[in-house]
Amino acid sequence: ENNGQDGKPIWMSYGGVVYDVTNFISNHPGGSEMILKAAGSAIEPFWHVYRQHFASDLPLRLMERMAVGQLAEDDQDVIDEQMAEREDDPFEKEPERDNDHFIIHSDTPMNAECPDNVLSSNYITPGSLFYIRHHHQVPFLSEDEMEKYELEIDLSVYGRG
Repeated sequence: ENNGQDGKPIWMSYGGVVYDVTNFISNHPGGSEMILKAAGSAIEPFWHVYRQHFASDLPLRLMERMAVGQLAEDDQDVIDEQMAEREDDPFEKEPERDNDHFIIHSDTPMNAECPDNVLSSNYITPGSLFYIRHHHQVPFLSEDEMEKYELEIDLSVYGRG
């Protein structure tokens, strides 16, 4: 009901707690359009994909101030059952990586950096040791899709193209 439509506040639930996130929408690091996808519903399915929310306690600490009530226990049980029944792991096809050379901040999504001593050991950083950061899973492409893939870069904002 409280999904932001018709001037209503924007509420979401997580772990049985209901949060009024109306005043946080414009401050969401992923953009207002991302957080609004969960307006009026549970955020567990979204955090299953956007796992960076589990990288620190910051999201839950921010949400503490927005708590407005408790979700009915039966409603939370339904959400928990749906999450338990999910068999999909959006990160199951992640590429193998040589993690011995990286400082890993999170695996899913991958967020890693190359240590300074490795970067400074050579004038050119090898591609295999370049910084890795994803907000989503790496797309799985077939051989045919990879061969046909095209990237278009619009430089018109820079007066080019």
